[in-house]
Amino acid sequence: MKRILIVDDSELMCEVIKGALRGLEEDIVVFIATNPLIAIRKAGLFNIDLALIDYEMPYMNGLLLIGYLKEINPLTKIVMVSAYTEPGAQITLEALARGAIDYILKPSNKEEFEGFKKELLEKVRWILTGREFSRKKSKIEKDRPKVLSYLEGLKAGTPNYLVDKLRESKVIAIGISTGGPPVLEKIFTNLKKDFSIPILVVQHMPPAFTKALAERLCKLSQRQVKEAEDGEKIENGVIYIAKGGVHLAVEKILGKYYLRLLENVEKVNSHKPSCDILFSSVAEWYGKNATGIIMTGMGCDGANGLLEMKNQGALTIAQSKESCVVFGMPRVAIEKGAAEAVLSTDEIIRLLNEV
Repeated sequence: MKRILIVDDSELMCEVIKGALRGLEEDIVVFIATNPLIAIRKAGLFNIDLALIDYEMPYMNGLLLIGYLKEINPLTKIVMVSAYTEPGAQITLEALARGAIDYILKPSNKEEFEGFKKELLEKVRWILTGREFSRKKSKIEKDRPKVLSYLEGLKAGTPNYLVDKLRESKVIAIGISTGGPPVLEKIFTNLKKDFSIPILVVQHMPPAFTKALAERLCKLSQRQVKEAEDGEKIENGVIYIAKGGVHLAVEKILGKYYLRLLENVEKVNSHKPSCDILFSSVAEWYGKNATGIIMTGMGCDGANGLLEMKNQGALTIAQSKESCVVFGMPRVAIEKGAAEAVLSTDEIIRLLNEV
């Protein structure tokens, strides 16, 4: 039996969330706390598997509550119920850095309640069951020994196949979703100072959140990190974050590479921006002179585009199961044969710093 704790001072939101959770097939018990003090008491009495918490509440805010809940039980997974605003985005990114596993946007009106319930139900089901972790393990594990042989070369500092391919790259494309912001923080803050290959990132997030993410990554990494703009030239040493609600693609004009924002293209794999759109575009215009990395996230977005990149001769990497918050997107990519290597976050950083 899984224990879920809802923490919100709005009785309406508590009822909406509780109602959505009735759609779970799993055996659960739901506790409600209308303020953080009640939440702390209930977390001390019961072994909470998942806490869904608001930010603005009496006595203390949601960020402080994360610390108390993690102190009581480090294994408690936390999802922030966030406001769809730029301040809400900043708070959410800080919550993810402090240990929240994911977030969901609060509905701003009654018309959005059904969409909110559907998204909440999907995320809670994944978090509680880990269903994506259990399918087709044999093929993934079969591929692991080959990857480890590459890593031994990295550790020894000897000429290495992956390093050689990476050095041919004129761009690195990263597709990432659930659990992504802290991973991106770790990668960009640990890159060597003279790392010059431009990086394009699709992180599944709404518009206000991607701008806040770019600003946070810029501040923490002391690198040039910015939200992508339509038509801008891709420059060495710059990290571009795809704008929420708009697909990110590239094109080549007179030997130079430029960013394109595709506003009128529908969602792909339920996402906009989509990792598939970016990877496919990079495959078309960069060919073998590119690296694609697919990382933690739910679903299948990015797998087909990464396979296109591999077929064009690009280096393709999937994040390892052990280092993923959710081993969904990388798993699908591995099963499709799209990933040339499977590496942990630390191994990816080490590889990038070999260039």
